Parts: sequence; C-alpha cells; structure tokens
Amino acid sequence: MDEPGARLSEAAPVAIARRVTGSGWFRRGTVSVMLLMMASVLVMPAASAAENDPLEPVNRKVLAFNYVVDRGLLKPAAQVYRRAVPRFVRAGLRNVFNNLNEPRTVLNQVLQGKPRIAAADAARFVVNTTFGLGGLLDPATAMGLERHREDFGQTLGKWGMGGGPYLMLPIVGPASFRDGAGRLVDFATGPMNAVHDRTARFGVSAVDRVDARSRQLSVEVDMGDDPYIYLRDAYLERRAHEIEDQVQAR
Repeated sequence: MDEPGARLSEAAPVAIARRVTGSGWFRRGTVSVMLLMMASVLVMPAASAAENDPLEPVNRKVLAFNYVVDRGLLKPAAQVYRRAVPRFVRAGLRNVFNNLNEPRTVLNQVLQGKPRIAAADAARFVVNTTFGLGGLLDPATAMGLERHREDFGQTLGKWGMGGGPYLMLPIVGPASFRDGAGRLVDFATGPMNAVHDRTARFGVSAVDRVDARSRQLSVEVDMGDDPYIYLRDAYLERRAHEIEDQVQAR
C-alpha cells in the first residue's frame, strides 16, 4: 500500500505556497506571525494526540484530497521523472536542494543554541558550494561533515512551545499549529526567495517536490485499519523526537 500522506509530510513545501513568499504582504505578515508565535510559547500547553485534534473531521477530508492529488498527479509525475532522469542527475539535483537549505538549518541551529553544530553545517555549506560545484556534489560528507536539518517549528519546540492542534494541510500533509506557523518562517527564509522570476521559482519548486516523491515510490507501510490515525500519531511522535534531537528531521 502506498503512503502518500506520510510522504507529503516530509516533502518540500508546495510550489504555490512558495510563490506567495515573494510578495511584500507575505514578508510583512511573517514578522507579525513570528511575534504572535513567540507570545504564545509559554501559554500553549502540551496535550495528547487525541486532545490536540479538534479538527479531525476536516483533517480527514483534507487527507482524502491529498490522496487524490497524489494518485492523480504526484505519483504519475514521479514515476515519469524516475524513468526519464538518470540516477546520477537525480542525485545531483537532490544535493543542490539540500545545499540550498543549509543556511536555514544553520540559522535555526543558532536560534536553538547549538553554535558548534551550526559552525559545522556552515562549513559544510561552504565546502559543497565551492568544491561541490554549487552543491551538485557532496564532498563535505566525505570529509565527515554530516548533514543535518532544522526548521523553525523545531526551534519553537526547543523554546518550549507546545504543538497545538494537529493539522492536515492540503498537499503539504501532516503538521501542527506550531509547525504550520513555523513553515511560514521557513518559506520566508528559504532559498526560493532568491529566485525573483515566478516561473523559474515555480519550476524549481515543482522539480523539488517531484524528486522528493520519486524517492518514496518503493516505500510500503502497513497503516492498519485507519491510515489517518497512523499518520497523525507517527507524525507527532517523530516531531517530538526531532525536537529532542533523538532523530534527524527529514
């Protein structure tokens, strides 16, 4: 059985949302969102998965929509991409996308009080950008500089902010109030903001999304009788582990 919902939760943000980040109102709004989130850090209590899912009826409908999009669009596109694009080209593109996200990871590591690992990942970015042909190659890993990934949702979790209500976002997949709001900041600090041409930005984002989906084509997971509950609990557990640095974000 395919696992489109789980794959959607790990993939890059939807291209349309990335296009929005180029507008001035979005950037001004992001500052306001950050201030609101910081103000709520100390007042959002922790709760169980069931208690944090007041939007379950709506979330289930969104999940059903995500399955339709995956089966009708994302999966077929990923299959064509995997057949048409050589493996070494796909690997190079993935390296470039990973490298472009390194500065955002470094920023969040600094915000989380991890100066040593932030310095190591900054060095990784410099090495791969210079000696790795702009990130096409990954010599930093061969040098022992391990790749990490941090996002603003994790940073808020480190600061003590509870997850809040569970959300199933269209296309993007599982999230929480904290992580969904954190993605607004991730959008604003992401590499696509450096691409001013909207067509180019949309194209790069689409390739990133299809590439991420193609790497999960062979994944099969038994999600039991209720895939919604499986995805929700798995997501919340994984995010808790990521915030505690027990596993790496993907």
